[in-house]
Amino acid sequence: MRATLEMDSDTAVQLRKLADARRISVEELLAAHVPGLSGEESNGIVSGEERLRAFEEWVAGFSQETSPLSDEAVGRASIYRDR
Repeated sequence: MRATLEMDSDTAVQLRKLADARRISVEELLAAHVPGLSGEESNGIVSGEERLRAFEEWVAGFSQETSPLSDEAVGRASIYRDR
């Protein structure tokens, strides 16, 4: 069954961009983020696949434009300065 939702055009564009970035449909995006939309009754148990998908979506939300940490920043001496 298909349905039409009315929403602000900016919201629709943002939903489409988010779905495209994750390479999923808008329906899958909404089902992953709106409780009760997946059509499955939730008993509080989340499968490993669902956790992995949620984690990957969370990671995809971070900017890739930042530079990586330097070797000095992740070196043992900078991590354990007090020892």
